[in-house]
Formats: sequence, structure tokens, C-alpha cells
Amino acid sequence: TMLNYLDITSPEAKVWDATVEAFNAKYPNITLTIENSFGDAYHQKLAALAAAGDLPDVMFLWPSGRSLEFYKNELTEDLYPFLGADKDKYVPSAVAPQWDGKLHELPITAGTACHVLYVNTKILNDLGLSMPTTYEEFVAMVEPITAAGLYPILMPNKAAWVMQSCLFSALVGRIAGQDWIDAVITGEAAFTDQEFVDSLALVADLYETGLLPPQSIQLEYGDGPNLFATGRSPFMIDGDWRVGAITPLLTEEEQADFELAVFPDIAGQKGESGSTAGVASTGFGMKAGLTGDKADAAWKWISFFAGPEASELRFVEEGIIPSYIMDLSVYEDIPPLVVKRAAFYTEVSTNTSVLDAVITGEPITLINNGLQQLALGDITPEKLAADIEAAMELER
Repeated sequence: TMLNYLDITSPEAKVWDATVEAFNAKYPNITLTIENSFGDAYHQKLAALAAAGDLPDVMFLWPSGRSLEFYKNELTEDLYPFLGADKDKYVPSAVAPQWDGKLHELPITAGTACHVLYVNTKILNDLGLSMPTTYEEFVAMVEPITAAGLYPILMPNKAAWVMQSCLFSALVGRIAGQDWIDAVITGEAAFTDQEFVDSLALVADLYETGLLPPQSIQLEYGDGPNLFATGRSPFMIDGDWRVGAITPLLTEEEQADFELAVFPDIAGQKGESGSTAGVASTGFGMKAGLTGDKADAAWKWISFFAGPEASELRFVEEGIIPSYIMDLSVYEDIPPLVVKRAAFYTEVSTNTSVLDAVITGEPITLINNGLQQLALGDITPEKLAADIEAAMELER
């Protein structure tokens, strides 16, 4: 039995039907009994089935958010024992631990990386520069890049969410580490801790050193792709979704000069080198306590849906980049930058939390607005950290 999240009137329905057909052809001895639901109706239905002790064998789940109660109440099976050595066939961020260190659902896409450092390698080569491996090396590049009349980093962040989502979350994940982020949500750590103050101080330093030009906060978010594609900077910071806006502005030949990377190492960082901040994707999970043939059949569906056959259908028909590692360059008419985006997920060491995915209300508003105040020199990192902590105490 299966409860699936699907709008049957959407274009995705065609791909869903083809996926089920392919599964039935591969496993004719397994009978799927599928119920489709969508939006709030889906979540209400799943909650009602859970309350009645009548969950389906497999169900569509989220890595956190509205699925969290199912994980806390141990209503889903840990998929790691089923996945085994096949874990290496998926991008690391997709099979990273979810709630309580378990894998409750097998994500079908690589997720969303909210922080990407886009690089124009041609400009770097022309200036005799190479990719920075440390923050100090990055700062040292300000002078030669500025002397060439370019922005060191392009990051239009007039909109308050951009700095927090596309850079600051990744900096906190790198400087403080994911364990600290988890602890600050529950109150076992505080925003006044040195790690967080240091993260805020780095943002202030970005502006003071000129690595992020002060005019960044005057630039509209939509200005980025065109400025970057026309060679105004060797670097742009944005989310992975910006590939969709940059690709049409470049010929296939020009795309060869562009790469996707992440912010370099920061002295004293507690987080993993090469990490980004991102959000894991959705996928199917299994009801807790399934055994024997039932568990085997459930896992066959879950792994099929995230595996190569179903991933190929979604990629070819919908352009969805899979969590399953595949060579996407073999498909016709796929722009080089899209192939590089897929490769990016295999190179990223881990995803740390995007702050606005785990913090809500007044605290996240203070973070977003405070990052702009730091840019203007209107607040100190210490004062901002204290304000955020005071607001968070009320939320907790």
C-alpha cells in the first residue's frame, strides 16, 4: 500500500504513470495499491492514518517540517540498513543523516544548494589568479580584481533574505558547524556564542575588505545573472537555481569557462571543508516494523523511485537533477552548465541548515535585517548576536 503526493492534473502525472509502469514491468510479482493526494489534504490524510495506527507501507515524506512528527514518534523505518553500500551511489548531501541520525526517506533529487560560488575561470586566468582555498587568499584577490575595474564578488543583496540564505547560512555551518546549529534551536547553545559572533564578524569583514563591494546592497536580486554573464566579476554568490537564469545568457562555448564551487576554508572552522547550506529533498519512506516480503517489496519501490530508471524519466521529461549519481552529459541538448550543476552535488561534502528553514518569526527577521546593518556599519556583531538571542529566547 502506498500514499503518494501528486497533483493528478499536473504535468508530473505523466512521468509518474510512466514510472509506475516501468516498476511493474521490472517487478511483476509486486502489487502496488496506490492512493494519490496533494497539498494540505495529503498531510491531513497521512496524520489521520497515523492516528488510527493504519499507515501505508510506503509514503511520500519530507526531510523535516511536516514529516517530523512521524520521525519523533518512530513511525518510520530507518532506511540506512536497506541502503547499505549503495549509499555511495547517491550524492552525499542526499543521503546525509536526517532526524535523529537516521534516513527516514530516500531523497529523489540532489536537493537545493542555497549557497554556490559561481566562478568565471576565464577572468581568473586573464588576471593570473587561481581559485582561493582559504579566506585569506580570497581577500588577497581584492586588489588585483578591483584594479581591473571589476567587482571582487557579485552578490546583489538589496533584498534582505539573500545574504542570509545564499551566504551567511553557509558561513555559520562552516564556522560553527551543524551540531551548533541544532543546539541553538533547542537552547543548548546561544546566538551570543563566539562561533556565531565570529560568523557575523566575517560578514562585516567581507564589506570592510571590499571582497563584497558596498554597492552590493543597492543591487536588485534580479541584476546578478546579467552582470555576471557579461563579465563584471570573476565570482558570483547565489543559489543553485541561478543556473537556470545564467545558462540562456551564455553560449555552450562560453559555459566551458564557468564553474560551480563553494566558499573557501575559514581559519578555525568547526564545520566541514567544502560544505554548502542547503535543503534536502523529498522521497519515499517505509512504515516502521515491516518485515520479510513486505519490507523487501517496500524497499524495492523506494530504491526504484530514487534509482536510475525513475531518475532518468524525471530528468529527461522534467529536467529534475537526481540524487542518484549519473553521467548527465550523455543526454542530448543538455547545457554544459546544467551538467556542471549535477556534478557540483557530488563534490559538496555536506549540506548544513539554511537558517530560514529552521528559524522563524522575529529571530530570522532580525538576522536578515541585521546582516544589512552590518554592511552599513550600523551595528556590531556582538550587539546583533545579543538581539537575536533575546528574540530567540521568546520563540523557544
